[in-house]
Amino acid sequence: MKDNSATYQRLFFFIFWVGATFGFISDEVITGLASMRTPVFLMLDALWVLLACCTVRNKWHIACMACFIAVSCATTCLSNGMPLTFWANGVRDFLGIFLAYPILCYFMQDPARRERFENSLGWHLMCFLGVQAFCVTYQCLLYGAGDHCGGSFGNWYSGIVSMCIYCASFYLMHRSIDQSHFFASLRSNWLPVVLLFPTFLNETKVSFVLIVLYFVLLMPLDRRYLVRAMWILPVGLLLGWMAIAVYTSTVKDFDDIFSMEFVTDYIMIDDIEDAEGGAMWDLEEGNKADVPRLTKIMYLPLLHNEEPGHELTGWGVGQFKGGSMFGVSEFAERYDWLLMGSIPYMFHVHIQLGQVGLVMCVLWLLALFVVKPAWSSGRNFNMQLFALVCILIIMIYNDSLRDLWMCSFIFLLMAASWHNENNEDEAGETELPLSQEQQQ
Repeated sequence: MKDNSATYQRLFFFIFWVGATFGFISDEVITGLASMRTPVFLMLDALWVLLACCTVRNKWHIACMACFIAVSCATTCLSNGMPLTFWANGVRDFLGIFLAYPILCYFMQDPARRERFENSLGWHLMCFLGVQAFCVTYQCLLYGAGDHCGGSFGNWYSGIVSMCIYCASFYLMHRSIDQSHFFASLRSNWLPVVLLFPTFLNETKVSFVLIVLYFVLLMPLDRRYLVRAMWILPVGLLLGWMAIAVYTSTVKDFDDIFSMEFVTDYIMIDDIEDAEGGAMWDLEEGNKADVPRLTKIMYLPLLHNEEPGHELTGWGVGQFKGGSMFGVSEFAERYDWLLMGSIPYMFHVHIQLGQVGLVMCVLWLLALFVVKPAWSSGRNFNMQLFALVCILIIMIYNDSLRDLWMCSFIFLLMAASWHNENNEDEAGETELPLSQEQQQ
């Protein structure tokens, strides 16, 4: 039987790079391409589904995907009376969370296939970090620190690009470091650490959490952990001081962002019942309404009182899409003030699929951590803990798990965390590839 894995690998990286660079190119280089964003990403979603059809063979993965398709279609079309085209457009938001891990497992499960993929992946990820360093620096100089600094993803992707940078750097460092000579190896593989600096140019506050997590989990969890931690603490403090110095020089009103008052206002307002009035006032003043994250979650009981009968099944997938090629729903028009701005992922799922969908997504994510693949001989706890914390942050911080590329980075760590039977000790064994054949 012919092995088409090399072709599938090229398709994977084609999807990756087109999606990861189209935003910056259309924003800054060829602005006329901005009108092509919807058809381009529709094409990439179609190619992603095609790649999944060619690679996913695990019966449990297929069963979970079939279950999601059935539940989402039933809740959207039967329970809420939305057309199939509306459902098909809305289900695109879930292609990453349900397909990224099975696709990446395909590349990881076979030893020869995994070696070729990971060698090529190392080169692509180093290029990705270099591209972000250029793009974010350029955007920061042009627009100042803020949401415009989304790197190669373009405007409004600052949170996504920061987390992707940490995931990419962590993966590269974890594979390059020889744990038996930890500090010597850390010094010789310094570049991925240095390329974290763009995450402090775009006002992404979650970066202060991720940089601590990065160094805590970079070290192996063994009896010598505390000794290594004592040695690496000065390095972490130095990088933290440098990060704060960069942050204070680029972000306005820095003195307030770590205060309890700022943090409280950032995630919550005093009176939840005033959320709609405040948001509508912002819209009337010509500003973009952005109800704080925790307020949106706490507002759900009030929303269900106003719109009864949607607690279990939500209002159907597609409530956060539409407006270009497809129209928006009546619910999305009526509650636009609540559905715009920063969206915690658990809120994103609950609005569309209700409690049933939220439970289904949580069970799927738990299964990825609990159920060991048949081809695996063990797990890398550090990678899995890093991925787990990233997912938990996203659940209450933003809705970036709807993004195909964010899912690719997080679930790359999950798939790579399962050791292959013929390659149980992977740390420090793979160098960045140099040959053209591997770079494909």
